[in-house]
Amino acid sequence: MKCIILTGPTAAGKSALAIDLAEKLNLEIINADSVCFYQHFDIGSAKPSHEELKRIPHHLINNAHPNDHYHAGQFLRDVERILSDIHSRGKRALIVGGSGFYLKALRYGLWDAPATSPEVRIRLESLSTSELFARLSNTDPTHANKVGPSDRYRIVRALEIIELSGKLPSELEAAMTKVPNPDFELWIVDREKDELGERIRMRIQKMLEQNLIEEVKQLLSSYPDSKTLRSIGYQQVVDYLKGIQPAGRKMKPNLAGLADEIELAHRQLAKQQRTWFNGLIPEQNFILDRDLHSVQEKV
Repeated sequence: MKCIILTGPTAAGKSALAIDLAEKLNLEIINADSVCFYQHFDIGSAKPSHEELKRIPHHLINNAHPNDHYHAGQFLRDVERILSDIHSRGKRALIVGGSGFYLKALRYGLWDAPATSPEVRIRLESLSTSELFARLSNTDPTHANKVGPSDRYRIVRALEIIELSGKLPSELEAAMTKVPNPDFELWIVDREKDELGERIRMRIQKMLEQNLIEEVKQLLSSYPDSKTLRSIGYQQVVDYLKGIQPAGRKMKPNLAGLADEIELAHRQLAKQQRTWFNGLIPEQNFILDRDLHSVQEKV
């Protein structure tokens, strides 16, 4: 049974749309947002509320401990298992999220890459994200451009692959199949540029009003080594709490400066996501709310 993947840039409204579709069509939702996998990362991930989780069956939310590393291979195995269960009950699933690497794994599989080396990983982790990105940009600029300068985990992983295999991630990617898995159909929902920018601004304001700072304080206290604290939104609050200024620009004082930094990071993420998703050769593209009726008709 073919399964729809519903994705789009951050703050486009895909989660709300998915819940609306799930209620109307009796669907179950499988999460494909990498931060939502982790317990206690709630506000900064815009995770569905407790009420929404009760209303609609959700899978792969809060399934990983904050100190775990939930990887794409595990994601693929979990999705296969969950889809088998959902289909055996005569129901349909909707995969929803904006984490491009996981969606690419569903569409095209995974690279033939070496296993992680603790020794190499420890050495790379001692460097700053900017140093790591500069190294990757010099070695494999094609892959560096796809990953972006802020995704520390994938930058480290790329450099690890280069060191252990002698092959570039862009070369490994080029050797993969170019034919999408027919079991998954990719739908992208987006907004007009100005509208998306305003939605991002409003989302950041809401996160701060919901006390994102306190959530990060608690996470730092309980799980200081969690790599998920480096994800967009969380990293900016961590830096704010530690008094770390962004490189190359001066922040506004207090919460106004923090809000600007989180908003900038989300805008950059949205730009990267658009490029990434289009590279996955989607079957459908929609602009919300203009094409809302079309989405509802096609599911």
